[in-house]
Amino acid sequence: MKEAGYVYILTNPSFKEDWVKIGKSSRPVDIRSKELDNTAVPLPFEIYATLKTVKYSEVERAVHQTIDSLTDLRIRQNREFFNITPVEALNILKRMATMLDDAEITEYHKDNSVCEEVKSEKMQPRHEKRKTFWAEFIQYCRDNDGIFATNSPVGDSWIGKSIRVPYGINMNAVIGYNLARIEIYFNSGNKETNKRVFDYLYSRKEEIEAEYGQPLIWQRLTDKVTCRVKDEREYLCFDIEDKTEVFAFLKDASDRMSVIFHNYILEYKE
Repeated sequence: MKEAGYVYILTNPSFKEDWVKIGKSSRPVDIRSKELDNTAVPLPFEIYATLKTVKYSEVERAVHQTIDSLTDLRIRQNREFFNITPVEALNILKRMATMLDDAEITEYHKDNSVCEEVKSEKMQPRHEKRKTFWAEFIQYCRDNDGIFATNSPVGDSWIGKSIRVPYGINMNAVIGYNLARIEIYFNSGNKETNKRVFDYLYSRKEEIEAEYGQPLIWQRLTDKVTCRVKDEREYLCFDIEDKTEVFAFLKDASDRMSVIFHNYILEYKE
């Protein structure tokens, strides 16, 4: 039987706050992190989190591919360093863990001591809750002619939809423990393109919000590759017996936002 190994997220005090190393090791990660403490780096690496599984090679490759497919956040193409926050990297690991039978995620304090261990079976209920929520919302859209009617339910915290525009811009419906939101997400993979299109739309903010019917939250995210514009509300999505209110918000916001941003983005000229 194949031995379990680790996919790890390492940080380093000498790096930027949103730089991480994501790699794999067949041995305990504390040993691997000490091996990396050499003359090439001024300070020792710190373990942020690990995922233990027999499929560690496949998971490492899937994590790298996930980040590469979303954006150009790999600092150098032949290296395991990424311009992504440790929290964002951990969220990707957690998403991978929901698809494994043997996953064990361990989060660490700054002194490399364990602060939390979570096995995959403890993560499954949250995964299943989200999948159930999206299945019910998608059915609501089918019954009420919503744009997410053709989506498939997933265990992730978001589902996406194309608004049929260029520049890598799509719309996401997102749920959390105490929130629900619809967002226009700028993720062309090119930071300059994302910022230019965002700035154009922001220059027409008053017109857009007048058509939408209320203010939106505009996040240029200057230090990041991506941008977003969102409408976010407080809902205890998993504790509401009658989810009609949150379903209605997500459907109504997505219907309006998809049309408005589709039209304005098509007017943009490079």
